[in-house]
Amino acid sequence: MYELLSKRIKNADGEPEVFIYNSFPSAFRNQVFYILEDVLEPYSTYDENLWDIFEENFCREKGLKGMGYGKLQKGYGKSSIEEYFKDCDDIDFLDAIDYFFYLIDKKLRTIKPKYKYDYDADGAINDAIVELNYRFKQHNLGYEFVNSQIITIDSTFLHKTAVKPALKLLLEEGFEGAEDEIRNAYEKRRKGDNKNAILEAEKAFESTMKIICDKQGYVYDKNKDTAQKLIAILENNGFYPSYMNAHLTSIRTTLETGLPVVRNKVAGHGQGNQIITISDEYTDYALHLAAANILFLVRLYRNKKQNP
Repeated sequence: MYELLSKRIKNADGEPEVFIYNSFPSAFRNQVFYILEDVLEPYSTYDENLWDIFEENFCREKGLKGMGYGKLQKGYGKSSIEEYFKDCDDIDFLDAIDYFFYLIDKKLRTIKPKYKYDYDADGAINDAIVELNYRFKQHNLGYEFVNSQIITIDSTFLHKTAVKPALKLLLEEGFEGAEDEIRNAYEKRRKGDNKNAILEAEKAFESTMKIICDKQGYVYDKNKDTAQKLIAILENNGFYPSYMNAHLTSIRTTLETGLPVVRNKVAGHGQGNQIITISDEYTDYALHLAAANILFLVRLYRNKKQNP
């Protein structure tokens, strides 16, 4: 038996988010169906119709009599699933794609289509998973298919401990400009514009420090001072708590050699004759580093405000 995604998802915590979790547009539903077609159609001459098998297994797990026409009908699995995708509630749709891709990833890899002995099932399935995750990002949906199941992005450790708390704290403490910029960074990342995603993350990081300087009355050059200079200004003004003196060097090194260098070396300069491609992994690292640093700084600001 399979535990459907709707049973695995915890209640939303109400905190600000950069992803959508509860609404699946028709374009995304159609795209998921096309992905299923790519994987299942080569098996259309299989002794048993895989569309029918998928429908029957899902109905058993979900407690349904049928997906599209009120009852199971042999040979109508494909049209039933298509109809279900079009009309079902969002959580039911999510359950369906979670279960179908689980079957594809765990059960279908070892099955060869009839008379297609050179068919690369692993390659086709891997491509389908890659496209599914791409479509999630394309539509700003907070899900990812990992280890044979769909997970919510907010269940990942970094998102839960850095991104969401940073968004919440920025709004609570009056850092709306920086909050808007970090959201823009994730929007650029969603669209595949990795270079500008890093630039937006850097802007959010610098804006956070500038707002702290404004709120604390620290003197700085609003037009010229960059991250490295702003970090030094905060340190020189005693922004860091005195009991953290032993850690100042390592903290400052982390801030100065982390995000600012990512931005300056990769996104902040001309690329010359060579087209620079920034990987998704590198970009995700930069965005998470920005969120973690922003969260650290704003928490220090809040503590300083509450304990002058």
